[in-house]
Amino acid sequence: MDDTQEFNPKDLPSYPKHTDFKDLSTKAVEKRIDLTPEAYVEDLDKFHPFASRPGWNDDAKARKVNVAINQYRIKVAKLPTIFQYNLDVSPNPDANVVFRKCWENPTLQAHMKQFKTPEGKSGDWLYDGGKILWSRNDIGNQAVKKQIDLRENEDGSRGKPQPLFITITKTKQLNLEAINAYLAGKMGWDNVVLETITFLDQVFRAGPTRVFGFIANKRTLIHPQSSESMPLNALTEAIKGIYSAIRLNSSNITGGQGLGVNVDVANNTYFIGQNMAQLARHLVINLCPNVGPHKPDEFFQFVKPVQDKNGKWGMSAGLKALRRLTNLRFRVTHRGKKDKNGNLIPSPIYRVKGVVFEPKYGQEGASAKKVTFQRKEFNEATQEITTSEMSIYDFYELHYKKRLRLWQLPLIETNKAGYFPMELCEVERFCPYPFKLDGDMTTKMLRFAVQAPKERKMQIEKMVAQLQWGNDRFLKQFGIQMDSTMPKVEARVIPNPGISFGNKIVNPGVSGRWDLRGLKFIEPNPQPLKSWGICVTQDCCDQPTVAAFYKNWSNIYKGHGGRIQNDPIIFRAQGSQYTEVVQNAWHTVGKKFNANPQIIFFILKDKSAWYYERLKRSSDCRYAMPTQMLNLQQVRKGQAQYCSNVCLKVNAKLGGCTAVAVKTQAGQPLKPNSVAPHFDNTPTMFIGADVSHGAAGHLSPSVAAMTVSMDKAATKYAAGAQTNGWRVEIIQPYNMMQMLQPMIKQWRQRNGTFPKRVFYMRDGVSEGQYAHVMQHEFPAMKKAFEAAMTSEKAAAPLFTIIIATKRHHIRFFPDSNVADKNGNALPGTLVEREVTHPFQYDFYLCSHVAIKGTARPVHYTVLHDEVKLPPAKLQEMIYHQCYQYVRSTTPVSLHPAVYYAHLVSNRARPHEMGLFTDRVPEDVKHGILRAALGNYAKLQKARKARQKDSQTSQSDERDKICPKLMPLGREAKPGAKEAFEAGMWFV
Repeated sequence: MDDTQEFNPKDLPSYPKHTDFKDLSTKAVEKRIDLTPEAYVEDLDKFHPFASRPGWNDDAKARKVNVAINQYRIKVAKLPTIFQYNLDVSPNPDANVVFRKCWENPTLQAHMKQFKTPEGKSGDWLYDGGKILWSRNDIGNQAVKKQIDLRENEDGSRGKPQPLFITITKTKQLNLEAINAYLAGKMGWDNVVLETITFLDQVFRAGPTRVFGFIANKRTLIHPQSSESMPLNALTEAIKGIYSAIRLNSSNITGGQGLGVNVDVANNTYFIGQNMAQLARHLVINLCPNVGPHKPDEFFQFVKPVQDKNGKWGMSAGLKALRRLTNLRFRVTHRGKKDKNGNLIPSPIYRVKGVVFEPKYGQEGASAKKVTFQRKEFNEATQEITTSEMSIYDFYELHYKKRLRLWQLPLIETNKAGYFPMELCEVERFCPYPFKLDGDMTTKMLRFAVQAPKERKMQIEKMVAQLQWGNDRFLKQFGIQMDSTMPKVEARVIPNPGISFGNKIVNPGVSGRWDLRGLKFIEPNPQPLKSWGICVTQDCCDQPTVAAFYKNWSNIYKGHGGRIQNDPIIFRAQGSQYTEVVQNAWHTVGKKFNANPQIIFFILKDKSAWYYERLKRSSDCRYAMPTQMLNLQQVRKGQAQYCSNVCLKVNAKLGGCTAVAVKTQAGQPLKPNSVAPHFDNTPTMFIGADVSHGAAGHLSPSVAAMTVSMDKAATKYAAGAQTNGWRVEIIQPYNMMQMLQPMIKQWRQRNGTFPKRVFYMRDGVSEGQYAHVMQHEFPAMKKAFEAAMTSEKAAAPLFTIIIATKRHHIRFFPDSNVADKNGNALPGTLVEREVTHPFQYDFYLCSHVAIKGTARPVHYTVLHDEVKLPPAKLQEMIYHQCYQYVRSTTPVSLHPAVYYAHLVSNRARPHEMGLFTDRVPEDVKHGILRAALGNYAKLQKARKARQKDSQTSQSDERDKICPKLMPLGREAKPGAKEAFEAGMWFV
């Protein structure tokens, strides 16, 4: 129907029929609420429950201390009568934004004011942005039906009205008893619990957003005036928001309700609100180093299409950079409507679908003068509708009297509103910047975000005051009270271990660090250094400097017990390509000593990740040759601390062991590879697993990595890595089998038996993926053990599955007498109550010393426990092994198995077949990325062919296949690969 056609009431749809209330979607609320793991399980009846807490840490040696926690208690004695309603609209909208406009319609709002609470008062309505309403107001047993027009408040609107029919139906009455029963372990998770939690979340958001002027972005609240901000560049800004999320917790055990609000500082990066053309210019300058000085009106030349060797027009680097504008919110400046009172109505908010590009527009690209459309006009003289082709440029000049100044720029496309010229679009503030920050932005962000514990605590308390819980009319109306005092909970400090070196045991105490001077490795490199060299790349260093560094380093290495038989050959790199550099280095060292190179040191002139990765890629994948990269500036300084740190890495790569954590804090040192400190003679294996993903906007596949402890004291680790699909977090079964089975057999060869106990330490998964770990990764792991142990008919080991994550906002603020010099919790601080799950097996452990800022404890969750160590022993074991991280003279924050898996997943990036790297230098980027994109296109084509030929669903594992990593040691000589894998090549 044309807009000029008269509106006919017969065209109206009927009122929507009442729809039964559908269960809330977990995905719809997980962005705002910290849900428990079982909330994500699709079929709880078939799912084996997660492990329950077997008890508490009762070790008398772990002293009790008090720490403040940034989770505030919710005090709800009993909810008043609260009704839940369904909002239905006809015709059925295809987006939630239409539902919101319907609910906010003045006619409907005026109509809803007639309904009162059971006490006869006018209550507020809460709305979830979709189809659910809550209120103490009672509409009775009959549904509310109302016709509205979304254009009724506009003055002089053209065309027909937009009539919609609204039906509001009461669906149920909320009951807090379901949450209380769940917290007490008397009932499982169900939709009633989710509904009540969702309602509480809406109550806590209503006051800040509807009264106090905050803007909500998932779990973060930002105040346009009072939130602290700092520009990172002309494109982005950092903003301190308020992280606020409701959590179910174990405070019901210690006198609380079992409900809390986690409040923390949220440091996030956002696009700076500005004109779209200006933002696009800053974006291209930031991402494309080849963009030289130019005037703003000359910017268009950097986003023009480019022609390939076949004459086809494609996207230039600048045009590709503009793809980062996708999903940005913006308003337009060329038009505006007025309401009945003459007030200007702000332009609607649109979202960028993309920047327009089509090869048919040629060299000029999709500019306002090139892009045309068919414009219809009604000719009053002939009473006919005529059609003519018109450019976007001419349309704006004719219709809006706007002569476009930057018409050469590509147009912005939206999902429903068509095309807009960039210069007429104003980007809204607080649009998240989801991409990886560059080095300069990262440095500024760290300066902005890092806060000492005392400062962070004061900031959180200030933010709690800004939320004004005591003055929040919504909280009062629904009978909710808050304790605005940061609660103090009982914690324990687990005694630190002793560190057993080759010549003595060191007691670091609560300082969390020790000095390597005078200490010998508990196990030096098994084979003395005979065949090795130092290669100077890019002529960055002279011979005397290298010789002086070697002399200093070798003395320190020997002082730590390292074994050196021959001096290295020192030489300059030969070859223009880095594959040639490694190849020539390998041949030079091998020819000099007539043996496989044991290790080669490369001196690099800067910290370029690209050159580092290329050297590692060629060394690992061609020759299985350990390498050690040296920074030129550090080589020139030759400081003892740097030399000792290099010694730690080199000794581990050559198969040695630095030290072992032991309970005994004084006495004789252990012998190498002696009994495991925590398991006596029970053979025990630790497996670490992590999956890393490519940066947003890049083609890099996900990389799964697994590490396996190889000795009884769990100090040496073997590792494997493989691509895992695109953005796939759960390790695929075939990857689990391929990586784990060889390492199990290797463990058997080294230890003379199979393990009796296996601890699977998993990193990087959220609560929503815990069930996936149990349903997919755990069965695949058991199959790998079965396949490896079949020949000897050995009994299956006992498994304990533990998730380790740092992606949370819980922080410890200890009293000054139990804090380190920076005010952080002491290493070994353990919290089991108040912030943990009401009945599942989890705890927070701070095992490290934070150099800057506020320490973030690790949240450990035991999903499955067959080993059944007492809690005190399990927690002590995890904490003590954090002192065995091979590259550090301090305990680390994560269990080493997990830490190493994280290292491996990133260290294996250079092994990618297609080299999908986001760190390619500009001078070689074009050729490398062209090859990568070509590989990706071939894979996608093959993938589509498989889907066409196969009758299986798209969820089949074959649908997730992506290029494999290059194998290690393709050109290695006999024995080289085995020696390489025997050492910790990834550290």
